[in-house]
Amino acid sequence: MILKNNEEKRSTLWRTVLTVSSVIIVIIVIFFVVKLFTGNPLEGTWISEDSGAELEIMDDGNMTLTGLEYSAEDVQNLTYTVDTKTKIFTVHTDSASAEGVLSGSYDYNIEGNTLTLTEREYGDQMVFERK
Repeated sequence: MILKNNEEKRSTLWRTVLTVSSVIIVIIVIFFVVKLFTGNPLEGTWISEDSGAELEIMDDGNMTLTGLEYSAEDVQNLTYTVDTKTKIFTVHTDSASAEGVLSGSYDYNIEGNTLTLTEREYGDQMVFERK
């Protein structure tokens, strides 16, 4: 038994263990709450059932587009911004060859594993499933 007959030292040890474990639990909870509410909801790989296009959206503002009106090995590297308050997803193209492919602003909606991008100007929709 730890500290056999010294009740004061056992009590101090027990309080220390409880304090350290409580602090660790609070830090873990804060981490998950911050990650949940400040993370990018679009991050991940999305596949369109209609066109076969694949979007890989990374958390650093970069994304890759594969398969939309191109051969399977052609990959477009794009940048994007997300406004989570107004739910607007804006794709920026750097090259003239990618212009018009997915360039523009979209309202986004995520329900379960389904991402719906609605073009803000014309209302066209693209539906993607999470991979």
